[in-house]
Amino acid sequence: MVVAGCVAPEDLVCDSEDATVVRSGERDVVLRPWLDDGVAPRGTVVLFHGLGESACTWVDRVEGRRLSDRLRALGFRVVAPDSGPTTSSWATGWPTNDDATGVDQSLQVLADDGLIDMSGPAFALGHSNGGTFAPIWAELSAFDVRAAVNANGWGADVLGASAEPPPLLFVTAVNDVVVPPALTRAAVTRAEDAGHSVESLENEPQFVEPSRFARIPALDEADSEAIFAALDGAGLLDDDATLNSNPRLDRRWESALPDGYDEHRDTIEEQLHVLYAEHRFSSDNSPTIEAFFEAALVGEEP
Repeated sequence: MVVAGCVAPEDLVCDSEDATVVRSGERDVVLRPWLDDGVAPRGTVVLFHGLGESACTWVDRVEGRRLSDRLRALGFRVVAPDSGPTTSSWATGWPTNDDATGVDQSLQVLADDGLIDMSGPAFALGHSNGGTFAPIWAELSAFDVRAAVNANGWGADVLGASAEPPPLLFVTAVNDVVVPPALTRAAVTRAEDAGHSVESLENEPQFVEPSRFARIPALDEADSEAIFAALDGAGLLDDDATLNSNPRLDRRWESALPDGYDEHRDTIEEQLHVLYAEHRFSSDNSPTIEAFFEAALVGEEP
């Protein structure tokens, strides 16, 4: 549902029942209930969606929600601003960036209204275009942003400039055809050469476990095993149970799905992209991200 302030002409609506969309300033912001009433969060993680997506990515998609759930369980508040319906993208200019200013304004309104608490440490995490934007916002924000994660995004001018962004974690994937990993690696090198505190993580293809698709809420172990068997029977898995072709480019997996799974096509595709190390956010990186935030929270080098 949409609450607080004026409703936008094009309402942002998430499928998740526990997600609330708040109109704050000129953008919508997705909130989920804080887990511990009366207890201040350890920090606020601000999530930025990718190009053509919306803030609902972090509550409606399997991988985004898994990360959100884990961060909340660790005591972090999770907030996801939307870039807006006009472009569905984040500006990547620096040092002037209207989106960075706008996000700060929206978060401040929510804080003033008592809906979130931005008095403590904040953290930025984005995917793709949102990944590029995350360290820009972290550098320009008036809030106390302790660390930023750029997942599958390219580099921004701020990374090689005289600015002093907080510690940065870059995540890339070896088979990414949308943002080739060379672009992210170049951003890592540029940031390191500029003397910034930088960590990097590179996703590689994973074994397809028969139970993998049971992480999709509507599917159980038997469903997952049926999907696995269908992929294997169609010759899409190697002997070691890894995908042998890019599911973004090779669509044979669609016709291989057993009858009755068409409505889960998008979520199954999401899993295939993650398993192949394609351009998709992966909650399998959550432990590394959590450790990165934890180190920044206590002031250690990540």
